[in-house]
Amino acid sequence: MLENSFAFRLKELLEHHKLTLQAVGTALGISRTAVHKWTRGGEIDYDNLRKLADFLQVNWIWLRYGEEALQNIQQPQVVELPMTDLRRRYTAEIMESETRMKLAQEGARIVTWEWNLISDEVTYSPNVEQVYGWPVHRNEDFWAHLPAEDVAQMQAMYAQAVADGSGCECDFRITRPDGELRWISSRATVVRDSAGRSVKMVGISMDNTERQVAEQALRNSEERFRAIFELAWGALAYIDPDGSWQRVNNSLCELLGYRPEELYATTFQQITHPDDLAANLQLLQRMLAGETERYEVEKRVRHKNGEYIWVRARTSLQRRADGEPEHLISVFEDISAERQEHERLQAHIAGLEARLAQRA
Repeated sequence: MLENSFAFRLKELLEHHKLTLQAVGTALGISRTAVHKWTRGGEIDYDNLRKLADFLQVNWIWLRYGEEALQNIQQPQVVELPMTDLRRRYTAEIMESETRMKLAQEGARIVTWEWNLISDEVTYSPNVEQVYGWPVHRNEDFWAHLPAEDVAQMQAMYAQAVADGSGCECDFRITRPDGELRWISSRATVVRDSAGRSVKMVGISMDNTERQVAEQALRNSEERFRAIFELAWGALAYIDPDGSWQRVNNSLCELLGYRPEELYATTFQQITHPDDLAANLQLLQRMLAGETERYEVEKRVRHKNGEYIWVRARTSLQRRADGEPEHLISVFEDISAERQEHERLQAHIAGLEARLAQRA
């Protein structure tokens, strides 16, 4: 065995630290036989070399190649090559690519950042002040302008990501110098070294205030619609063109005796009296075909108790931007008493006509 060899240096270190082959194998997650092969001059791959050097607390270049190689690395000689056409083209392509990337990043208001988990140093892209409103040179510069609840949430998220070595993403708020509160979306991932330790976190962040404002406006609109829908005087429903119930309000549920989820499991066809269904579907098909904008029909619908009640249904059609049907909007009115009175009057008239016929 040569004195200036990887195997010799490894055996010396094992003897110095009083380490067994099995102890090294266990620490590196490999077999004792693999370590034994290294001490006999066997080849070692890069990942295991770095792990072994870290475990033995030595420089991996020295361990593998010796003192001379380490000195050459620490005192490199500069080799100057002439500027060839190939090098000019390559340099020009790199500069053009970097320029395009910078323009795209600034145009999209995307901030890139890097956090050294060992030294706690942070580095941000030059446009950070344009997006955040503040220069950021330290983590303290960043946290100072966030609401306390956002700081607590993000620090917990980052701690979990570092512990797991995983990625994370979130939305946070930052207060600009003029007092304006902006929403920022951020996504980051943890970088590990060869020993599996989390050493760095890199990420991107971008202003998404407009999206947050639009989503909040949509939520507010939806809440207002829900309140109007539920508080409306009549029994209302949104119905799919195929007849399935999309949304019903409490008034309709009280009218028919069903819970919302029970109605959602049916169609209006299933609870319409068979004798009234054909006329209802004919009106619906005319409206879907564009012949009418709305229709009104009096029909019987089945209550949850099994009895049929008379309703007057006024229905219109909501279409999508492309003109295709989206959903029906129906208002139901209980006309059972009206129909009973109508039937009573009809019976009374029929009786009078029969008496007149007898006298004649």
